[in-house]
Amino acid sequence: MKAVYSRLRKCFWLGLILTKSTLLFAQTDLFQAPERGFTSWLPAPNWDHGLLSGNGTMGALVFGHPHDETIIMSQSQLYLPQDKSDELIDQASRLEEIRSLIRAGKYIEATKIPVELREAAGYSDQRDPFIPAFDIRVKQEYGNISKYVRATDFETGEAKTTWTDDNGTFQRTIFVSRADSIAVLRITGNAPINASIRFERRPVNWDQWALVGEHVDEMKATVEDGWLTYKTSFKKHYEGSLEGYEGAGRLVLNGGSSKVVGNHIEIQNAKEVLLLIDIQPNYNYSKSLIPEVKEKLSAIQPVYEALLKRHKAVHGAIFNRVKLDLGGEADDKLLHSEEILLKAQEGDVPLALIEKTFDAGRYNILSSTGTNPPNLQGIWSGTWTAAWASGFTHDGNLPSAMSVVMSGNMPELMSAYVGHLERYRSDFEDNAKRLFGARGVNLPGHTTTSGRPTDFNETWCLTFWTGGAGWAADIVYDYYRYTEDLDYLKAHAYPWMKSSALFYEDFLQEADGKIIFNPSYSPENNPANSNSQAVLNATMDVMIARQLLTNTIAAGKLLGESKAQLEVWQRIFDKLPEYQVNEEGVLKEWIDSKYEDNYRHRHVSQLYTLYNDKDADILDHPELKMGAINLLEKKLEFRREEGGGEMAFGHVQLGLTAAHLGEASKALETVNWLSSRYWSTGFGSFHNVDNLLNTDISGGLPAVIIQMLAYSEKGEIHLLPALPKEWSKGSLDGTLLRGQIELSSLSWNGNQVEAQLVSQVAQKVTIELPSKIEVATVDGVNVEQSENWLTVDLPAKKAINLSFILNNE
Repeated sequence: MKAVYSRLRKCFWLGLILTKSTLLFAQTDLFQAPERGFTSWLPAPNWDHGLLSGNGTMGALVFGHPHDETIIMSQSQLYLPQDKSDELIDQASRLEEIRSLIRAGKYIEATKIPVELREAAGYSDQRDPFIPAFDIRVKQEYGNISKYVRATDFETGEAKTTWTDDNGTFQRTIFVSRADSIAVLRITGNAPINASIRFERRPVNWDQWALVGEHVDEMKATVEDGWLTYKTSFKKHYEGSLEGYEGAGRLVLNGGSSKVVGNHIEIQNAKEVLLLIDIQPNYNYSKSLIPEVKEKLSAIQPVYEALLKRHKAVHGAIFNRVKLDLGGEADDKLLHSEEILLKAQEGDVPLALIEKTFDAGRYNILSSTGTNPPNLQGIWSGTWTAAWASGFTHDGNLPSAMSVVMSGNMPELMSAYVGHLERYRSDFEDNAKRLFGARGVNLPGHTTTSGRPTDFNETWCLTFWTGGAGWAADIVYDYYRYTEDLDYLKAHAYPWMKSSALFYEDFLQEADGKIIFNPSYSPENNPANSNSQAVLNATMDVMIARQLLTNTIAAGKLLGESKAQLEVWQRIFDKLPEYQVNEEGVLKEWIDSKYEDNYRHRHVSQLYTLYNDKDADILDHPELKMGAINLLEKKLEFRREEGGGEMAFGHVQLGLTAAHLGEASKALETVNWLSSRYWSTGFGSFHNVDNLLNTDISGGLPAVIIQMLAYSEKGEIHLLPALPKEWSKGSLDGTLLRGQIELSSLSWNGNQVEAQLVSQVAQKVTIELPSKIEVATVDGVNVEQSENWLTVDLPAKKAINLSFILNNE
């Protein structure tokens, strides 16, 4: 009797939901643009232009074809195992020889040594590449199309394809749930749905079969009544590696019928189609996970609205914390992605496009961060041979992607980045020992499923790069600067920072009272008068060490580090070489005078210390500050000549630097480049102009915009520090500030500025405005005012409103 009641109740709820959804379908304009999101008028021409949905663990990439659809599914742990050596090469055994050759100016000879060591040891390790899981193919009854749109709703994470043809109006929607850890695909319509659904292998191009044939074994899709399954096993294993993966889809129909026909399920006369999908990595392929996946999917109530509500409560809550409004034209906001991108490329960049890419960027980072930080493609892949293995690139791409996490009010995503560093810590320690004979950690330029270096090349001599761990230390420490979470500092940030500092203790040398970085490396450039990237004293290396030691000493004092240890780090700090400008008054990329600067390059590594901070070492020294400004112009000149140029995150580095220097017009130029040239019609971000899906600027562009409008240090808030005149009015809501403060709202219109601050603790802060304050009004707290500064006593957990009238003459 209980089973009968359960079936009756299920039928009742399905009938009720069906009735409600049918009424909503009839009453809602399904072709209307989402309030925060976008529409596109054409299906994706290739996978790079697909609509994106993800929950940080699983991803869905949607082409948007009405009658013959492909949805590419991906999972964050699907890295194809390659051969692994037992031991890393022993570069440390020849480190003194390398150093001697570099001191003698024999750079090429020095770079050949790691290559020789690799060949002698047979160390052929490559990064495990990121691969797609499988395709969902959906075929629906053909008809002449009279209306069409595809869209992504950033607030709900839904990717939608909607069309009207001879058979009726239909909508196909997918989202990947953060609440239930599944993907949910729905097809609805005002006419019967006749369709077929199957899982199938992602197509393998002719030039990809060598990789796939050598490494992939079983690739099998199966179908049974109400279920689709997919299994893949890998040929090569190493200890702890992935052995394969499995996925399943549970089909639920409202009305109509289904039957298995060959390799697909054929659906006839359905009123609603629902497919619940899960993908699981398998580390012991001899035991299938399909039964567990089916049990999980069977336990989920197949009610789309309820599933979406649970997901939106998590995803939407994070996404909606921050909102940018620059006063974009209402008509521009309604343009399809193809139209607004074309308009930007043919004339002025619409403010509505900047707002839209700001939202798209935060959405992409949120959707691709969870189990891991976003890889080069975020969490999505349509190819077996992704560029750079679609790994985690630590010399620029990943730091750019992560740059919006804190200021963009998504602090919970930082755990994915910290987790990646801690997961492979033993490898990073081994790198320090085997490459440099040092304690501590050495973070290579690229990682996927291990922390070992894989780049041994005479040109790209990445085993000479020592700055990766220090750069990572700044990212993990910044979480503490925003939250002031002492438990996090003690358990996560400081251990990494201390290990990075210990590496420098052993690696750095001294000559004539100054520290020497040898070998040294400025990603990924070489001096104009050298054909090698191997050098002495790259400015970026010095900047990273200076920043790391400053922060580690401060954190060490707070956590009770021994005085003797702090004194060691201070002595190193005091002997670091000074930054230099060249004869053109430009900040040098290599401190030694024998190296000539090479401006025509995509990286801008010598501005590292200004990416994240208003660095007093630069800003308080007029010659260095002007050197940085001059370098900005040199790099922008190169970018203009290149029509934007390759490697979009170079624009991010320029934009962040310009914002922190107060160079509003230069910051705006980078924003205009970033928002108009590097986005797909599905609003995924690109590495190059109109090419190569990469998520780095999805984090970087919003970060630049936020830093132009609000910058913070402990006890300091700078409002509108790099506001361009073209943004005459606007608002930014919900960004985080360092020191446990939320900028709940910031708005400006001409010379009027309003802000609301909420501090988690009682504290005194100084607020700087871009020009003289004529009138200041602050909610009932103590205030001290100077020309363009205001000192305010903020209470704990109480919103404080501030209003200013500025003298902008």
